[in-house]
Amino acid sequence: MTGAERNNIKEENRKRLEAMYAPYDPVSGVGSPLERVDVNFTYNGFDYSFKAPLTMYDENKFVLDALNETGTLEKCMEIVDPEGTTDPSDFFEALIENRFKHDFEFWAYQNAKIQEKKTKSIIRFLLNRPQRKTLMSLEKQRLAGIPIRTIILKARQWGGSTFTQIYMAWLQLLHYENWHSLIVTDVENQARTIRGMYTRLLNRYPKRLGEYSLTPFEGSTKNRIIKERGCVISIGSAQKPESLRSNDVSMAHLSEVAFWQTTPQKSAEDLLQTIRPSIPSAPGTLIVMESTAKGVGSLFHNEWLSAKAGESGYDPVFVAWHEIEMYQKDIEPEELDKFIDTVFNDPYLAFLWKEGATLEGINWYRWYKASENWSDWRMQSEYPSTDLEAFASTNQRVFAPEYVKNLRKTCRKPELTGEIRSDAQKGKEAFNNISFVRDSKGNLLIWALPDTSTNGSNRYVVSVDIGGRTPKADYSIIKVIDRYWMEEGGYPETVATWRGHLDQDLIAWKAAIIAKYYNDALLVVESNSLDKDTTDGDHFLTVLDEIVPFYENVYARNDPEKIRQGLPLKYGWMTTQANKSMAINTLNACAREESFVERDSRVCDEMDTYEIKPNGSLGAVEGCHDDLVMATAIGLWICVSYLDPFTTKTTRQARRKIIVSEATI
Repeated sequence: MTGAERNNIKEENRKRLEAMYAPYDPVSGVGSPLERVDVNFTYNGFDYSFKAPLTMYDENKFVLDALNETGTLEKCMEIVDPEGTTDPSDFFEALIENRFKHDFEFWAYQNAKIQEKKTKSIIRFLLNRPQRKTLMSLEKQRLAGIPIRTIILKARQWGGSTFTQIYMAWLQLLHYENWHSLIVTDVENQARTIRGMYTRLLNRYPKRLGEYSLTPFEGSTKNRIIKERGCVISIGSAQKPESLRSNDVSMAHLSEVAFWQTTPQKSAEDLLQTIRPSIPSAPGTLIVMESTAKGVGSLFHNEWLSAKAGESGYDPVFVAWHEIEMYQKDIEPEELDKFIDTVFNDPYLAFLWKEGATLEGINWYRWYKASENWSDWRMQSEYPSTDLEAFASTNQRVFAPEYVKNLRKTCRKPELTGEIRSDAQKGKEAFNNISFVRDSKGNLLIWALPDTSTNGSNRYVVSVDIGGRTPKADYSIIKVIDRYWMEEGGYPETVATWRGHLDQDLIAWKAAIIAKYYNDALLVVESNSLDKDTTDGDHFLTVLDEIVPFYENVYARNDPEKIRQGLPLKYGWMTTQANKSMAINTLNACAREESFVERDSRVCDEMDTYEIKPNGSLGAVEGCHDDLVMATAIGLWICVSYLDPFTTKTTRQARRKIIVSEATI
């Protein structure tokens, strides 16, 4: 690395440190993530300068403009209260209390006290960077007048539960009466501990703002009420769901959801579906699901993926370890150049830099890992850099995180969603009047429609991984890859994906119809499941044999010697341990070298949970899928290692020669 390159890195690092430690003062409003308006005036000989939330300004525009224009509270009152009916001290106090209602950060710092984890001392609640990030999620929904629905994936030691509870208290004490809330954890003692934060807050709450206390509601210690506000705060657990009071609830704090256990009485999924409908979809209502990750395939993992994909009404919030101020370790100036070289000679440390970590953060990460003697997997699980690392449940992942990130660079939302239609589901007529029909609930995602302007054969490859028919079975995948740009030194590119559940024979026919639609594409069907039920000695009669008379461009796996012996063609890709590794290695190499254009982010999600099993086999971690990975890997191997390089001059004869040989496998 050159000196100039190191200097550029140092300058970027300086900017990152400045951003991390940028001034933050909830009293003045400096550093707040909320949109604000400057207010400046003097009162009683003291200068007051703060940034008011935009909502406060909109509600009090006349008063705040008068304060700014006159420069003093006394002169302002001559304009807003010419009769002199209000005492200046009362006016000033009313201004502060009005700000409390609009400015959670200011209210929390002035009035909420918490126990500091290390020293156990009582301190003001000053929001840290992750808490301010979470505040933006909640406030943008509240201010938009929509129900507040947020899911928080927690890294360690930033106070997500504390923040959530104090924010809920702010809504109950200042905004809504009779606004009942619910705290649910895996075991009841955890919920009681969280509610204890509320008790401490009320015990130390300024008397001038109101005297509040939590008392048993209807004789129950699990349900307590703030009588002065009419707000009942209930607790419950996943292990004892029958004790939950979920009727007439306006807010729910669902904590450590990933650890909720299924009980004989109720599953975690059932419990969540019981709580959700009890909370109206009205402005000011709130559901916050928060948890540290506990592997994939859990209720919380599925909820996170749905939120991240925009398929639910929840706003996802994840805080990486390098966004937390405490995880920094200084580097001696004379060691800095050497440290930079070390970082960029290590693929994972370089990945951390690309993710936004400071050099000091990377130094801490490396030091802490060594001091605790932790594996890469343990470190990434406890201190994740991405949400996918947080959910990692294996230290035997096949695809390196930075390789998967390379593929994600080109992922994007599909241009079209729908289904392929034709005159029939199967048979000769299935290839008549093929068309694409838009349908927002369709299973076919399209990034590029077939290009009929080129004349080369096998421009498109359709690879198929056949799953099951029921919703709980593996998905069936039909993947369309375009080889056009390979003619000019470019890379194969995903242009369409079908993902869903259907009878196995109908999946094969649907894939053939899609292949026909994409310029008579080469159809490569993973046929293990098809062959299981149709093998009779040396005769392989599968649904593919039924398709070939009507659609001939189907991949066959015979080797040349068996063809010379006159044995019948065996259509379809038969996955073995050898060719599965070969296909996966092709996908891994393409991801590493950025020589494949992936559009479907779901492929990357599966790659992040694809592992080497204890017995040496490859597959998805428990609770996840690998159908997209396999369809993609098979299709890529066909594109780059099996077929001749694509050219618009390729003849049909050459294509037929290609598809009847698999001697290289």
